[in-house]
Formats: sequence, C-alpha cells, structure tokens
Amino acid sequence: MRRGAALKRQPVVTIDGPAAAGKSTAARELARRLGFTLVDTGALYRALAWAVKEAGVAADDAPAVGKVLEKTTVDFEGGRVLVNGRDITAQLRTPELGMLTSRLTRLQVVRDKLTPLQRGLARAGGVVLEGRDTGSVVCPEAEVKFYLDADLDERARRRREELAATGLPADYETVKAEVMQRDRQDMERDLAPLVRPEGALVLDSTALSPEAVVERMLDAVEQARCCTRS
Repeated sequence: MRRGAALKRQPVVTIDGPAAAGKSTAARELARRLGFTLVDTGALYRALAWAVKEAGVAADDAPAVGKVLEKTTVDFEGGRVLVNGRDITAQLRTPELGMLTSRLTRLQVVRDKLTPLQRGLARAGGVVLEGRDTGSVVCPEAEVKFYLDADLDERARRRREELAATGLPADYETVKAEVMQRDRQDMERDLAPLVRPEGALVLDSTALSPEAVVERMLDAVEQARCCTRS
C-alpha cells in the first residue's frame, strides 16, 4: 500500500445468508472495526412487518399493506429501532414476526419501499449491508460480498439461545422446524429469493467463533480497499 495514497471510495460490503447463520453479529462487529455504517436490512423489513401486524392487515393483501407502508416511518437511534417514533427493538426478533417478515418480502410493494432506501444508504460506500438479498438484488455491484451459512442444527441452537436471551424460551425441535420453514420461504419465493450472490465469498460459520468470522471478513475487505486506492 502506498503511503499517502488517496482513497477513491470505501467499498460496499454485503452479508447474505439464511436465518441464524450469524449475519447480524458479524455485520455489527465488522462495521465497528471498519468504521463503516451498518445497514441492518433485516431490521428494516421486520419493522415494516411489525407495523403491518399492528394494523391487523393480512400479509397477502398487497393494497392494504401498501397503505400501511405509506404511513410508516422507520428510524434507527442509538441501536434502537423506531416505527413512527415508537421503540419496538425488543419486539423484532420473535419467531412470529420473523415468519410474517418472510411472507411480506414476497410482495413487490414492500420491495419498492425498501430497496431504493437501501441503495441510497449504500451509494456513498463505506457501509455494511446485512440481509438476504443485499448482494444479489440490492447491491449486486458491491465490492465485497459474503454469503454466511451454518448447518441447520447449529442455526437452530443459536436461534433458541437468542430467544431465551430475550425471555422467550422455546423447544429446540420447534425452533428447528421454524428455521427450516423460514429457509423454504426465503429460498423458494419468486421475488428476490435467498441465493448465493455471484462473486460472494462463502463462509461456513458452523465451527467458527464470531471473532474468526469477522477476521476472515476483514481480510477480504482490506484486499478490496487496497484495490480502490489510486
């Protein structure tokens, strides 16, 4: 690396993968270590799903969902997620909301609201986007793309621990079935299904610590940053 070299643009980093693969943990730490902005696309979608649920609207009623979204604002403040000014952070990770979110992501009206927003947040570079279609649909030209995966048993164990930490203990087999169902919904939907983005570095986190995952990601990002210097 040449000393004093000018940086043209910080890279855009995307992290995609199935439920409970460790994307959120990795994205938060990666963004912190890089000094990048974190765009938690999953939280954006879950926040909209929460608004739809509160409105009592059916997930397959696209016109009604669209009307709810027109009146919904989502903001991030200090790690909290606010919908129309109300802090709903603690309610975002329930299995019920996760399944509703997966159903809503099949609707074009939902994509039309969030995809331009995500692209706008990524335009200047220096961001980490985490979700299920960030590298395949939202930012296919991202300089660094990851697909983070883990085997089903490990993902179910992690999700059960996550739920228990929020005061929502659940049976392992029930959680495993819910993770499998979420996988099917995400991978089989017609609109922006979960796939391995072209050119993405695939990381299997089954036997890796969160720190090891982040270190591998940092190496890849640093290589990309070097390539953007003139």
